[in-house]
Amino acid sequence: MKQVQAALRDIGIPVIAGVWRAATSDLNPPPQYCVYSTVTTEGSHQDDRVTSFRTFVYLNLWSGSDPTAMADTIRAAMYRYGFAMVEESDKGYNQPAYDTATRQYTVQWTWCWREDVDDGN
Repeated sequence: MKQVQAALRDIGIPVIAGVWRAATSDLNPPPQYCVYSTVTTEGSHQDDRVTSFRTFVYLNLWSGSDPTAMADTIRAAMYRYGFAMVEESDKGYNQPAYDTATRQYTVQWTWCWREDVDDGN
């Protein structure tokens, strides 16, 4: 989603749609990076037509060190661009903030982007 890339372009770490994949030259992830996915739903209706969409962005920060400062940077960048936070968590599915399997910290967000539908008029 171009809005996520635009919002986070200056945070200084990679922002990747989908999942991080190891390059053939480097099998290790960057020290910090973000991955995200999106789901779009109808947001509002008027006169039997859709008037806005809501796109929910599921954004994850992965970090080999304390993620607090970068989480603050990401939060500020997303707000500045116009996203609304739905939720933020430092816990995954039965995992603590530090994931022993990946040896990384993680912070997860759900953000919402709302946009009006262009009806062509």
